[in-house]
Amino acid sequence: MFGIVFIIIVAAVDPRSTGWDLLGEAALDFAILGLGATGSVFDNPKMSQAFPGANATLAAISVIAVNLVFAAVIVFIRASQARKSTRFTGFSSILSLFLGVLGVGFTASTLVWAYMHV
Repeated sequence: MFGIVFIIIVAAVDPRSTGWDLLGEAALDFAILGLGATGSVFDNPKMSQAFPGANATLAAISVIAVNLVFAAVIVFIRASQARKSTRFTGFSSILSLFLGVLGVGFTASTLVWAYMHV
């Protein structure tokens, strides 16, 4: 549900993006959202209980590293499209969107894991 609202917001902000380009642009926004959410997720007291001591820092850095890899792949796909002066294809936009949503999901899954195990 939130994903659909997020894509509608992207469409409203950048009316030049249509079709597959819209999903490609939203993918990078999802990746940034996943990175930004990591700080608030690991600020939760349940996270310190689930990952005691320095483990919370190590887990947060690991989540950020995985999200950065996802974001790097999305940026690489976007940059290759820009270098070729082409638009996003169905495959590239779906792959990008999948990686962006996976980044948000990976961040959220650590919080879910903490609540299930504490």
